[in-house]
Amino acid sequence: MSDSPSDTWFYSHDGGRLGPVSFTELRAIAIAGTLNPRLDLVWTQGMAEWQPAGEIPNLFTQRMSENSAAATSYTLPLPDSVAALMQRPDSWPGARRRAYLSACLLLPLTAYAALTYGQASLASPLDPALFDNITHGAALVLCIISLYYGLQRLTNLGMSRWWYLGYCVPLLNLWIGYRCFACPAGFAYHKKLDGAGIALAICYWLPLVLALLVLVALGVILTRYGDDARVVELWRQVREAVEQRAPAVPGH
Repeated sequence: MSDSPSDTWFYSHDGGRLGPVSFTELRAIAIAGTLNPRLDLVWTQGMAEWQPAGEIPNLFTQRMSENSAAATSYTLPLPDSVAALMQRPDSWPGARRRAYLSACLLLPLTAYAALTYGQASLASPLDPALFDNITHGAALVLCIISLYYGLQRLTNLGMSRWWYLGYCVPLLNLWIGYRCFACPAGFAYHKKLDGAGIALAICYWLPLVLALLVLVALGVILTRYGDDARVVELWRQVREAVEQRAPAVPGH
């Protein structure tokens, strides 16, 4: 098969339909072992309907097992294709990591700073009721943007958009958040972290681990020494310090 610009293929995986990709890229996806030859379907122009990936000539190379002539396994053609494909993030659909982080982290922080400190810079502060309406409207817009880029990011990783519901499940939401936060495009296929992904993974998991250790330590202290007057007084001082450092919303 040719690898010309018109050589575009679409494929299904985990309930979602992805593409377009070239035939070379489709074979590279098969290298990762995620493209199931029986369950995943592929389609290109000229096909009357979607066909199982295993029925496409030259997509998988069959090799007879030494123990059983009836058993077959699939060798991996183009052994360097995964590395080449990782360097072409634009070939994957959906939102890239940079766009996702900008929409879900940078944009909310910018909006918070604008609402919190922009009000103070005005010659005449806005009416509290108007400020509340602006704040609620901005929050709604940010939620819609976050939802859109969250779904697009899952597609970019090669995951079904239904995984977004996993954010409602404890612990599973941490795993999905890690993938969206740190992993490069197509991670569900090639299972490779790039340099930026390793740095982001450390930035993601290290605070979570430290926060967990702090919570465990606090739980042990409160369980064993919760009735001690000194611990009660220290806990009261900590709460007061946190409340005093919390920034006040202008207009309130």
